[in-house]
Amino acid sequence: MRVSERLEKIPPYLFAEIDRKIAEAKANGVDVISLGIGDPDTPTLQPIVDEMHKAIDNPKNHDYPPYNGTEQFRSSVQKFMKTRFGVQLDKDMEILANIGSKEAIAHVFFAFVDKGDYTLIPDPGYPVYKNATIFAGGTPYAMPLLEENGYLPDFDKIPEDIAKRAKLMFLNYPNNPTGAVCDLEFLKKAVDYCKKYDILLCFDQAYCEMTYDGYIAPSVLQVEGGKDVALEFYSHSKSYNMTGWRVGWVCGNAQAVKALGTIKNNIDSGTFKAIQQAASKAFEIDKSYIEKLNKMYQERRDVAEAGLKELGWNIKPSKATFYLWLPTPKGMTSEEFATLMLEKAGIVVPPGNGYGRYGEGYFRIALTKDAETIKKCLKRMKDAGIRYN
Repeated sequence: MRVSERLEKIPPYLFAEIDRKIAEAKANGVDVISLGIGDPDTPTLQPIVDEMHKAIDNPKNHDYPPYNGTEQFRSSVQKFMKTRFGVQLDKDMEILANIGSKEAIAHVFFAFVDKGDYTLIPDPGYPVYKNATIFAGGTPYAMPLLEENGYLPDFDKIPEDIAKRAKLMFLNYPNNPTGAVCDLEFLKKAVDYCKKYDILLCFDQAYCEMTYDGYIAPSVLQVEGGKDVALEFYSHSKSYNMTGWRVGWVCGNAQAVKALGTIKNNIDSGTFKAIQQAASKAFEIDKSYIEKLNKMYQERRDVAEAGLKELGWNIKPSKATFYLWLPTPKGMTSEEFATLMLEKAGIVVPPGNGYGRYGEGYFRIALTKDAETIKKCLKRMKDAGIRYN
């Protein structure tokens, strides 16, 4: 049996490989603590679960959903965008429900990228950006996210001939894996650049509600003219502890929403209506639920950063996401360090090069364990002699 050429170009999916290594280590008797995948360790917020119990018993929710999402869900998104960002959207033309943002991110490449086209993707970045480009027959061009630039791409460094052949750009702030943030001034530069070269700007907002220390994440649709060139991708996964529910939405430019919807209409049949009803409830719950979650992650961040400083890492406090992006000790590659952490301390961390070539020399920590477990990890590192310097 011969698989397609495109599959031969795709490396093993980073988190599937992490799962394999965890299973292997456990089989060898290692007490593994995983700080790898960004999957919240606390339950879905209770008001959402309660709404799901009601929704699932309603026979009206048992048939196929509308392809663009239920009217209730799209109306809830419309209200959220207006309240949260001051952005007015047409719920029928500019909002599209999706099965979690991952599938929509992958599918948008099929809607806009042809063989020979370039995509501009952040490096390091969410692996789906690069792999979906390859699936669609395009060529990914890496925009380096460098520490000295605050992990923001320098659009002026993109070669003119690449820009002219690019169909799509992905940005993601608050950022995975670096935890970096951006402001409206940066997003204005991105909008202007994409207008100049007729590029669709795709803004991944998976972590927009997971912020600390007074930082509030902006929307690219707040930028004047942003809706002319941009789509935003949202997910309930991280904000409401709903990773397994697979629900989110895309909004922005009506033409782009329609194009993505055409791909989705031919590939999937939408999200279970009961889940959309529960997801609509998420927008109505008291803000104290989100504030409590963010306070928990901030406390974990503070514990991790304090402990890592004692081990020699020079850390700038992260203002968003539940990730820490850290350099490996001098002379160690990303994979060497990840292997050391697993073999000597029983701790799983993803190597930075799994997010792209510019991730080499770094590793990521997901704060998806309680503070006591994080302290336990830090003690294991200390006992194993794992330090930055």
